[in-house]
Amino acid sequence: MELTAAGCEAAFGAQLNDILSDLHQHPELSMEEVRTTKKLREILEDLGLELIDLGEKSGVLARLPGGEGATVALRSDIDGIIQNEQTDRPDPSKNKGCMHGCGHDVHMTSLLGAAMLLSSVKETLSGDVFFLFQPAEEALTGAKYLIEECGLFEKVPIDALFGLHNDPALPVGTIGVKYGPLMANKDVFNVRFIGRRGHTSTPQKNTDPIVAAAAFIQSAQTIISRNTDPFDSAVLTFCQVNAGDEFNLGVEDAFLSGDIRTLSEPTRDRLLERFHEIAEDTARMYECALDYDCHRIVPGVENAKPMYTIAKEAALATVDAAHVVEPAVHLAAEDFALYQAYVPTFFYFLGSGRPGKENAPWHDARFYADPKAPFYGAALLAQSVLVYQKSGQPKD
Repeated sequence: MELTAAGCEAAFGAQLNDILSDLHQHPELSMEEVRTTKKLREILEDLGLELIDLGEKSGVLARLPGGEGATVALRSDIDGIIQNEQTDRPDPSKNKGCMHGCGHDVHMTSLLGAAMLLSSVKETLSGDVFFLFQPAEEALTGAKYLIEECGLFEKVPIDALFGLHNDPALPVGTIGVKYGPLMANKDVFNVRFIGRRGHTSTPQKNTDPIVAAAAFIQSAQTIISRNTDPFDSAVLTFCQVNAGDEFNLGVEDAFLSGDIRTLSEPTRDRLLERFHEIAEDTARMYECALDYDCHRIVPGVENAKPMYTIAKEAALATVDAAHVVEPAVHLAAEDFALYQAYVPTFFYFLGSGRPGKENAPWHDARFYADPKAPFYGAALLAQSVLVYQKSGQPKD
């Protein structure tokens, strides 16, 4: 069996196309992936893989037995997003208001394709291979759930873990392989300035939290322009601003929420410190009370050099050198990053852009991944297993 995109399509093309179409038509939100889980289990059982029971509410872990060598896990996320699809594809979502608008259907199909490819050459495997279909990536809670509540790394011996995410900015047939930071740390905040309500005709008797909120929004942006190294990317975004319900009454409070994205830990620490300081100082300046909550959600995805070397070899075994590129860093977040604390990991970007077509970004209602992307994803993940097992543990 040729472990290439062409070999995958020739052997399993019709089956994988049907799977991709079925998954795309039936997206489910985080921790509600009931039908998706059932579908995945059926396919994996038909392949003869052993299903591992972690006590998970949704998602699947399956094992393909190999020899006594290194065990490698491959991961896909499985949830959809809240979005009304607006594409011209022949198999749009049947679940109103829910869509595979981030391409997790592509990821699942890629991982199933890898299971098919590796099952066809299982006699060459020097160790077990685990196929991890993770729930709730969009909520950035699924990896934590599997690790902390289901005991993933306590129950399953894993020496290395590979994952991927499609990228519509890269044409199909292209693989992004990068050493170092790839995706961002993500932190979220909820800030409420609490004042004193009163009639607009007597402002001296009131304490206006809207003024405080407006000042805070302006001041907080200076953290990016004046407290952050311009060569170390960071983004601070206010996503909600809510206050008031009357046209002639000063309000009791003003609520702000949003997120902060950074690439390096020192910048993350500095930014969060300044954000808190400015919130406190603004509340004091405008005579408001402050209700403040800002917490870390996930670290950034970062690929270490030893795993990069293995991943680069796997990519070059999948496509020619001209189609292996260094992708741009993305300030989106991925809870794949949580696995980094437990095992060596590597995360690829997989080209999903359709040549000559509009390629809308992730989470856009017009998002439409090239249907051939899973064949490349399947071959890449399969090659990652073979190269890692051949190389043994990565060397520093």
